[in-house]
Amino acid sequence: MKLIVIGGNPAGLSAASAVRKTHPDWDLIVYEMGEYVSYGSCGLPYYISGVVESRDKLMTLTPSILQNTRNISVKLFHKVISVDFTKKLVKVLDLKKNKDFEDNYDYLVITTGAEPKRMVIEHPNLFYIHTIPDADRIKSVVKEKKFKSGVLIGSGYIGLEMVEAYKDLGVEDLTLIGPRLIYTSESQDFIRAELEKQNIRIILSQYVKNIEKIDEEHLKVNLKDESITTEFVQVSIGVVPNTSIFEGTPLEMEKGAIIVDEFMRTNIDNVYAAGDCVVSFHNILKKKIFLPLAPAANKQGRIAGQMIASDGKNVDSFPGIVGTSLWKVFDLYCGRTGITKEQGEQMGYEVGTTFIKTNEVAHYYPNISGNFGEKMSVLLVYDVNSHKLLGGEITSPSQIGAKKIDVLATALAAEMKIEDLQKLDLGYQPAFSPVWDPLLVAANQARKELK
Repeated sequence: MKLIVIGGNPAGLSAASAVRKTHPDWDLIVYEMGEYVSYGSCGLPYYISGVVESRDKLMTLTPSILQNTRNISVKLFHKVISVDFTKKLVKVLDLKKNKDFEDNYDYLVITTGAEPKRMVIEHPNLFYIHTIPDADRIKSVVKEKKFKSGVLIGSGYIGLEMVEAYKDLGVEDLTLIGPRLIYTSESQDFIRAELEKQNIRIILSQYVKNIEKIDEEHLKVNLKDESITTEFVQVSIGVVPNTSIFEGTPLEMEKGAIIVDEFMRTNIDNVYAAGDCVVSFHNILKKKIFLPLAPAANKQGRIAGQMIASDGKNVDSFPGIVGTSLWKVFDLYCGRTGITKEQGEQMGYEVGTTFIKTNEVAHYYPNISGNFGEKMSVLLVYDVNSHKLLGGEITSPSQIGAKKIDVLATALAAEMKIEDLQKLDLGYQPAFSPVWDPLLVAANQARKELK
């Protein structure tokens, strides 16, 4: 039997590896259009900033390791340009030789990932960050040209992490433009304060009309109320599924994202899909959405491989997501899970929110930064009628506080109410939390507001 995987990212390699464990004699081929496979793309901002010294440290597996230890054949610079699902054929373009050929499969796993949304204009100082070559280019150009000013369009995870990377590279005059600072609540005040402490100019609720090329070294960003001339522009306004080759085929998609079931099966026999090119069921929203996140991609890839390896027997289904994410903004660590107040109201809930600020660790003990009495914030989102937890947000001066978001994610998975959250027996030690854990403080306050 023969398995072809389109895309050498962690989801695709997880699928191939799961098959290899059961079938040592199968032909396993991974076609990857780029130069690298299986690297930590979430670490790219830290490679750019210099926190991660070498791109090699981002690598987890290489083609030679995969070939020698797992007998998985990885073809770099090979782009799949079309698929004939009826004949079970893929057409592949060898980018080095500029020649195409066909290859047959018994099983197919699609892990083509996502790609950044792009602006119409092209310019040598217009940046996107998605791959290692993107990161190499940004790092090289910024250092070579010694930029002093830059504009970042997009205030999501990538925009917030990249503004820190550019600051670390010595860019002093930085402007961040976006609809909001990720959060829709009081939590964003912490992020705003941290950015302002770093002298980042913040422009929110402004629509970017266009970007103009002034010359080879300057661009102009035109907003509704003003124009900003700058040396470079970083665009991070979201991603879209990288699935254009499947348009016009029988493969079912929704807004470009491949529709799969809980076992990563598509609507076509023996064809699976996983990772940043598929929809995932959101357990709080109660519907399938496109929300590409690394942990889900790895789990989905493994499930796809296990389904193929076992012929669909005794495989745990993908449990869905609750949208848990973490990010860092200079000296602030943030997390969110579940849904926002606005999303809850759109679903028909009568939504309540509780926001508290409290000590991250015991007031007499220094936190990781060596400071005493630093505050963290917790926001709880819940249904007023059933008291069911719907979501949460955290900001903290250290990783310890931010990782408490996982407790809220677990509470969501268990469909806990505020009363259940109150009763949790959470760990205590002065270096980790106050006697009253911040989550318990928030739950107690929410209970008071519900009475």
